[in-house]
Amino acid sequence: MANADAPFGLRPVSTLTGGDWKGKVETVALLAADSTATFVGDPVKLSGTASADGLYPSVAQCAAGDNIDYVIVGFEPDFDNESLNTQYRLASTLRLARAVPVKDVIFEIQEDSVGSNVAITDVGQAADIVVGSGDTNTGISGVELDSSDAGTGDQLVILGLGRDADNAIGTNAVWRVRVNETNFAAAGTPV
Repeated sequence: MANADAPFGLRPVSTLTGGDWKGKVETVALLAADSTATFVGDPVKLSGTASADGLYPSVAQCAAGDNIDYVIVGFEPDFDNESLNTQYRLASTLRLARAVPVKDVIFEIQEDSVGSNVAITDVGQAADIVVGSGDTNTGISGVELDSSDAGTGDQLVILGLGRDADNAIGTNAVWRVRVNETNFAAAGTPV
């Protein structure tokens, strides 16, 4: 059976220490000055400031080549804008999000299969992300693994095929990855 084309961004599934991911998250702020909508599964980076009260670091959606510091897994209710049912963060809107710090976490991500597919010989190699449009109905990210730069990218290290029984190497395969480029690693030290 062919893999479904259903991107979901990055999804935490395990840890580098061999344990299950236990759902540990932090609160981060997406500031109104940021004009990019943000979705569950989006990788985000520190943006150099914080919420107005200074409690939460501010973040912005990552592009290919950016350091990845967190992955969004949910949003706090937005009482000010009455968007309690909005499953994503609207562009240019202040919103608090729940996010996974990427250090020591293994994620799954679907490959984009543009140009080529990730091969079994790409396990252990690095690749970048491709940012796609998130789904405004479900709130799910459109970010995928850039299959065309496996072995030449830097953001993610491919650890192996995702463990779902219906997942197979080939078009739209889901891969396990760890973040390779983050501000949470000491300079010159791999994550």
